[in-house]
Amino acid sequence: MSLPNLHTDPTLTMVGWSYQLTKPCPAVSTFGKLGENVVRTLVISKDEVITVVAGPFNGARLVDIEWDAKPYIMFTEHLRNCGRRLGIAT
Repeated sequence: MSLPNLHTDPTLTMVGWSYQLTKPCPAVSTFGKLGENVVRTLVISKDEVITVVAGPFNGARLVDIEWDAKPYIMFTEHLRNCGRRLGIAT
């Protein structure tokens, strides 16, 4: 079994990258005062910068992102349609 090439495998290319949103984009939060496993949806505004911290892996439809120092989940397709890749997050 060979390991995926991180530079060419399309399922791994979003991890570690920052994106600037070119239009408002929906996201999901599962943290906060209401307790764990409480799902809340929100829209992240245009021009905000988010960082992909995990996924998509093996065809998953969601990526884990960080925005405003908090974790969220976003559909991969939404990010592709709403975001412009800036570069590797520091």
